[in-house]
Amino acid sequence: MNFSIFFSMLVNGLSMGMIYAMIAMGLILLIRAVGVLNFAQGDLLMVGAYIACVLFMDFKLPFYIAAPLSLVFYAVLGLIFMLVTYWPLRKASYPVAPIIATMGASLVLSEGTMIIFGSWPRTISPILKNSKGNALTVNLFGTRLQAQFLLIIAVAVAVMALIYLLFEKSYIGIMMQAAAQDKPAAELMGISTLMTTAVTYMLVVVLVSIGGYMVAPVYTVTTSLASLQLRAFAGTVIGGFGSIKGAIIGCLLVGIVESFATVRFSSYKDAIKFLILIIFLIFRPRGLIIDKVADKA
Repeated sequence: MNFSIFFSMLVNGLSMGMIYAMIAMGLILLIRAVGVLNFAQGDLLMVGAYIACVLFMDFKLPFYIAAPLSLVFYAVLGLIFMLVTYWPLRKASYPVAPIIATMGASLVLSEGTMIIFGSWPRTISPILKNSKGNALTVNLFGTRLQAQFLLIIAVAVAVMALIYLLFEKSYIGIMMQAAAQDKPAAELMGISTLMTTAVTYMLVVVLVSIGGYMVAPVYTVTTSLASLQLRAFAGTVIGGFGSIKGAIIGCLLVGIVESFATVRFSSYKDAIKFLILIIFLIFRPRGLIIDKVADKA
């Protein structure tokens, strides 16, 4: 394998790993904040791709209008998702009821999207285009790369950094962590659990939906985009369930392995990824980085 192919595979793997990491980061944030494992995370990414496709391709809105408008739709979707799947069931006698609700929501989102848009794949134009309207390519270290892959890496790093700073360094982030760790004490201090939970869900859906919009030009826009969640789950387990840093590292590893596996073992790339997952489950079941998961809000 020459350097050009190696570098191209590495960039492709890192870009897809970043998409998986955005899904995984949303998973970890929900687990930390409300103790819910969201099985509809991939479907939310898929819906985010469809929303972007409608705004950009069907309504043909310019980027400076469609991009902010899509963020508003993503936030509203997150609020609705919280009000339907978590809030009515937060005090259910059956503790895993909210988790089961996300499984039902996954089916509703998938089937509802297929009913509305049909089963035919849709395409969305790349964000970075050349003068002919085709996907822009750049020459980096003597290798021709799609600019979309580099943009995915840059946007994912920026978005995840902003989410991290919001949760770890800002006042609202401290409020959200306080509500997650000790609900009664937080409410006595005047912190609204409803507000902090709603903001968490909205941020998580915005995060994963941005990933859907970024990956949409690389793949066709179909309900099969929801399957990317399986890669994110694998990366989360490999990195360490409950650790954001571990999830990001694990997802990058999954993306790189997947990319290089296509060179010689294209038909078995999924088997290779999950073989690695099984090895980790056997020899290091707690993952690469062990982190404490906060109590349920």
